Amino acid sequence: MARTLAFFLAAGLAALAPKASGAEETLAAAHNQPITIRILDGKHGQPVAHIHLLLLAGYDLHDIRHQLWHDEALTDDHGAARLPRQLADLPFLQVWAAKKSLCQAYPRSEYFSVDRMRQTGISAPNRCGIATVEDAPGVFTVFVKARVAKTRISARPAAAPATTTAPAVSAPAPAPAPARDELYRSPLHAACFVLLPLSGLLR
Repeated sequence: MARTLAFFLAAGLAALAPKASGAEETLAAAHNQPITIRILDGKHGQPVAHIHLLLLAGYDLHDIRHQLWHDEALTDDHGAARLPRQLADLPFLQVWAAKKSLCQAYPRSEYFSVDRMRQTGISAPNRCGIATVEDAPGVFTVFVKARVAKTRISARPAAAPATTTAPAVSAPAPAPAPARDELYRSPLHAACFVLLPLSGLLR
């Protein structure tokens, strides 16, 4: 009787104990290995430096969408940022970049295993170009669409350079004809008026 009771008691405790595989997904485990988030331009593969990141973590997509565990980070000169310790202990992660579009097809529905990042490394899908990188343990690579500054082209033609031209030289205006009164005042006409009476006397 006592042996049978001990058997059933042992079986009940075994049923209540969590399985090893399920315990990793349910409870957060502490890890000392750091995880680096690397932000790259999806078209050229260049690092995106000094960009703010929103980090969302949780046990499933519901936790991530409701931002139950979240934090912020800033990439350095090499486009890298360290995943905070409190988020690195959670099983799944989603990364957003401020003022940048992710190169994933469905970024709101896609989240990535933190344990896989730790073991082999992960690269998020890149639909912005053909840039690829080799995964490395402890590195999570995210591709974003970098904005290219547009050059504004003016529709107005450039103004022609100013040319210096010599001022036009105008011909001198003709002298005005003397007035009629002035003609009679000239010495020649006065002599004529004097000689005319004398010619009549000589006849």
